Amino acid sequence: MTENKTYIVRVPATTANIGSGFDTLGMSLGLYNVVQFVPTEGKALLETEISAEGEGAGQITSGLDNMIIKAMDETAKRAGKTVPGGKMYLINRIPFARGLGSSSAAIASGVFLANMLMGEPFNRKEILDITAEMEGHPDNAAPAILGGFCMALLKNGNVTAERIDIPSHWKAVVTIPDFELHTEKARAVLPKTYPRSDAVHNIGAVSFLMAAFMYQKPEYLKLGLDDVIHVPYRLGLIPGASDVIRNAERAGAYGATISGSGPTIIAFAPAELAEKVGIAMVNGFAAAHMTSRYLVLDFDHNGIMSV
Repeated sequence: MTENKTYIVRVPATTANIGSGFDTLGMSLGLYNVVQFVPTEGKALLETEISAEGEGAGQITSGLDNMIIKAMDETAKRAGKTVPGGKMYLINRIPFARGLGSSSAAIASGVFLANMLMGEPFNRKEILDITAEMEGHPDNAAPAILGGFCMALLKNGNVTAERIDIPSHWKAVVTIPDFELHTEKARAVLPKTYPRSDAVHNIGAVSFLMAAFMYQKPEYLKLGLDDVIHVPYRLGLIPGASDVIRNAERAGAYGATISGSGPTIIAFAPAELAEKVGIAMVNGFAAAHMTSRYLVLDFDHNGIMSV
């Protein structure tokens, strides 16, 4: 650690589940939060001064109530070390509680930053393990750390993950309604058990979802996004969501689904139709008297990094 040096970390937004890949699949989006940190020798981590601009700037907490600080503290403890406090400046572009991985981004930032301050005792795989364990599941954590399209399993604190690149001519159209939906609420509506037919359906769907990305066959995306494990139960929490998905497909999207646990809806589209798809999705929310905005995003292939 060099005192007065500015450490800068950039972390991407992520979309998890991707329809049928519930709690195991995720992908990294070209929308980024940036954390700038200047350490002060002799200052405790919990005394860190935090300021922010952008999404949720007025909701930023301090001390262990702040996810980045909490993740820094946990990472230092795992290394048997401490990290100093200082001044932290956040540039937030990932909306809070919208299904775009804001919590994973915060945790990943803290783990990555603490690792830098300690001279990098952990490799990227270990950074992923810590992030996923703190988050509770690896579907956002893996693409936040690794970039690209990721499949991941968390077992006994150990993440097994694999990533593949996403076709550069595909775009993500994320349409973000003006209300928050916290993961806890979105999980609460899911049933405790499922019929065998639903499990079989999703195994088939996720097989075609993987084929769509691995073989760059967008015609398989609609089939692959057809989930029966979580999407049907969560659509009722998002006014207009079914119309938004239908509008996206009619406007030329390869397919659309809930991003993470919502309320954002994500569509995958060819570049030349992406803007048209976004407008159609906003109109779908408007028909349900919901205001929203859309972003056309590239996919991120690097994951979290220092800049």
